[in-house]
Amino acid sequence: MPGLLKNRIVTAKPDPSTRTIALTWEDGSETAYDLSAAIAQGGVFAALHDPAIFSALAIGPRGRSLRWPGDVDIDADAIWFDAHPQDNPFTKPAAAE
Repeated sequence: MPGLLKNRIVTAKPDPSTRTIALTWEDGSETAYDLSAAIAQGGVFAALHDPAIFSALAIGPRGRSLRWPGDVDIDADAIWFDAHPQDNPFTKPAAAE
């Protein structure tokens, strides 16, 4: 279980038809990241509705993010914790006293 600031993306394969990205992480695990809801909401992700822009995905420096043209990016930790909520140190319930 990678921790905060230790999640690194090795490969990212976008599928513009489903608005998902197949990811491989440094620890060898694989996840699929679905951006369809974020794209539908608009805002900063609205540009990704265009299949050409969605396909122009790049992995950021040191595997710490996903990036698209137009300064659209997503942090690797945010993606990891979305797929693995049990690992998120900010959402774990407090221990009983």
